[in-house]
Amino acid sequence: MPAPMLSTSPVYPALYLYPLNDSFFIPKQIALTTYGRRVRLGRKSPSSNAQSSRAPEKKQVNFDSSVVSRQHAEVWQEGNKIFVRHTQSANGTFVNGRRLSPEGQASYPYELKTNDLLELGTDITGYFDTIAHQRIVCRVVCVFTRVEVAMVAMADSRRQRRGYSVTGSVYIPRYQEVSAG
Repeated sequence: MPAPMLSTSPVYPALYLYPLNDSFFIPKQIALTTYGRRVRLGRKSPSSNAQSSRAPEKKQVNFDSSVVSRQHAEVWQEGNKIFVRHTQSANGTFVNGRRLSPEGQASYPYELKTNDLLELGTDITGYFDTIAHQRIVCRVVCVFTRVEVAMVAMADSRRQRRGYSVTGSVYIPRYQEVSAG
């Protein structure tokens, strides 16, 4: 089954999250167009829709997982950087296998980079060491320009034509402007 397509409208800066470890969520495209505005990452709950209508200043991206708290982490953009911060949940937020803060404590901001692995929560095992509740694991793609949006779209399209998942690594070269001295 081909992976679902992301939005065709170019949005940047943005954070794209691609599912890994059978997390079973549709790839997420999180627009970070308002400088410094934080977007919460959390568990989907019956009151999520009611909360978002009462507090329009806070945007939330939901995951269907019981190991992710309702307000698990937050992401935002400053300049040409995207940051994540863990917000005191018990099950933790990890970037490339590194826990951002001790259990129950908020973390300092951590810069996300393309191809980082972002994990929300930890696996909870049940009887016979089977996983009863699975953490969310996703590959990060940070997009800041129209060119990067096009490159991500081309990489996704190529993978889908070949029958691959869109969750593999994405190479996006970063061009630096050289000022004439």
